[in-house]
Amino acid sequence: MKVKRRKAALWVSVVCVLGLVCGLAACAPNAEKAGRADQKATDKPIAQKVESVPETDSFGVVDADAWKDYYPNQYETYEQNNENGTEGKHDYLQLYPALNTMYKGYAFALGYDEAHGHTHALESVKNTPRTVKKDQLANCITCKTPQFTALVNSEGDEVYKKSFKELINDFDEPISCYNCHENDPAQLKVTNTFYLASLGNDVDNYAKAPLESQVCGQCHNEYYFDPATKVPANPYSGTDAMTPDAILAYYDSMNFSDWNHADTMAPMIKVQHPEFETIYGGDSTRMAKIGYTCADCHMGTQEASDGTMYSSHNWISPLENDELIDSDCSRCHADLKSEIAGIQSEEEERVTAISEKIESMTSKIASQYADEIAQLKATKDAGGTMNPSEGLAKMWKYQRDAQFYWDFVMVENSEGAHNPTLTFDTLDKAEKLVDEALALLD
Repeated sequence: MKVKRRKAALWVSVVCVLGLVCGLAACAPNAEKAGRADQKATDKPIAQKVESVPETDSFGVVDADAWKDYYPNQYETYEQNNENGTEGKHDYLQLYPALNTMYKGYAFALGYDEAHGHTHALESVKNTPRTVKKDQLANCITCKTPQFTALVNSEGDEVYKKSFKELINDFDEPISCYNCHENDPAQLKVTNTFYLASLGNDVDNYAKAPLESQVCGQCHNEYYFDPATKVPANPYSGTDAMTPDAILAYYDSMNFSDWNHADTMAPMIKVQHPEFETIYGGDSTRMAKIGYTCADCHMGTQEASDGTMYSSHNWISPLENDELIDSDCSRCHADLKSEIAGIQSEEEERVTAISEKIESMTSKIASQYADEIAQLKATKDAGGTMNPSEGLAKMWKYQRDAQFYWDFVMVENSEGAHNPTLTFDTLDKAEKLVDEALALLD
């Protein structure tokens, strides 16, 4: 469904991740560590601590530009994220008309563009029709700029309740160093304090999901806004509860909904971007068990001209990084080296097949789901058997659950690479619910 994987060679860019996730038993360096979640398969270089910290802005944030002379290699690669801009991005509402029916009555029906790069996140949230055409709270700025994060950390959760339009133009720093390091690039830190409760109190969860992944997970997660406080919150505590089934049960237990569908009035849930849950939820993926983190695959280790080793801060898919392929991925997937020469590898063929199946399933289910909504609306409007005390409530549940499972896959940004087994299982559940609803409506 997502056009992101339709870009030239983008399906290739997930091969390294996908091949390992799919369960090659002898895979990855230090494979003997498999099952020992407290140890990493690879080690990332740690930036040297500086003696004096550059001046902060009015929010208490040292912006990325201020660090460029201290960490020139990291800064140079960070700036490369600007290349992932607006050019060639798709408007999903035009490309897939079914979404206009599926999201009807919610802000995503006003505008839903393909995501831009991290350094464009602040401008994107300023300009999306979801905030331009509809009044929103400041909590929509979460994860779009470290300045908002610092403001919350200094003034408290009441910031989340403020007006989006009143605050948004105060910020000018996109996602940058502070988000993952605060003002000390030699450390990693989860700066979004709301996310600190997500792993619970069990130390095993922190061994299973290392800090190198938590700093990414603090934004790449499924969340909701607390109805009373408007503070972002996660619908789970601990990795065992980070599965689609458990998350849906959590929302049901609190009678939570993001909106009521405009045609049917069903109480709906809009999933966000559950990358962290897809990797670490439940039993977790093979890659996570081996010890690979988000940083290992998306921030390859590079060597500067003076021999200094550093982590690239250009956040890209693994197979867009030839150095990572050569030094890491190809240890287990030797044929990946042939991709550099333009020869399609066996791994590429396998990923292509999986990606195309996911594409076909999501598209098919979206079309069927739109039909379900149309039929449910017609039955409700005609005053048929779907009255609020009987059939309508049941049909609402079908609509809500099918949307949740489908959306969980649609908005997860790996196109199945992070966890293909979970991806297909979740789509199967969505399709079954749609089929059952359509059978009752016929």
